[in-house]
Amino acid sequence: MSSNTAFIVGFMGSGKSSVLDLIKKNTEINTIDLDQAVLEDNTTGVESVEELFNRYGEEYFRIHEVKAFEKIFKNSNTVISLGGGSMTSISIKNTVINSDKSFYLENEFKNLWQNIKESKRPLVATGEDNVKKIYQDRLDIYKQCKNTIDMSKLSLEEASEAIVYQLGWG
Repeated sequence: MSSNTAFIVGFMGSGKSSVLDLIKKNTEINTIDLDQAVLEDNTTGVESVEELFNRYGEEYFRIHEVKAFEKIFKNSNTVISLGGGSMTSISIKNTVINSDKSFYLENEFKNLWQNIKESKRPLVATGEDNVKKIYQDRLDIYKQCKNTIDMSKLSLEEASEAIVYQLGWG
């Protein structure tokens, strides 16, 4: 793996895509959203992760997520935003937790739920209690990242600036 690949991870609603967008907007750093990479590589014609999940299921999505990750993770000076469930894949998890440039966007479940409860995300449709259980199941995995950004204390802009500063690429 390139030592200049960075990863942004966290639960749904943590701000991964928004932070990635700010890094892209405010720097010359290459950025890739893994969910977008999955959709671009997908030949089924679906236009959103939600549609892919609903039509083909989570297992299908995760298989294609790993394939997309394996294609992009070696890009130099690239920040990759992973989907909330990406770290459930052993190969993705092992790559990310072994990187000094892995950033976990941490937040309390109540804040995350406020951010996602009105969304059309497939897991949200299963209800708050189920989503909270998934969050709790993934928490230990997220915490294995080398860097933690406390999103309850920082704005999206501040989080993006903190990541760029820590990377030293900006």
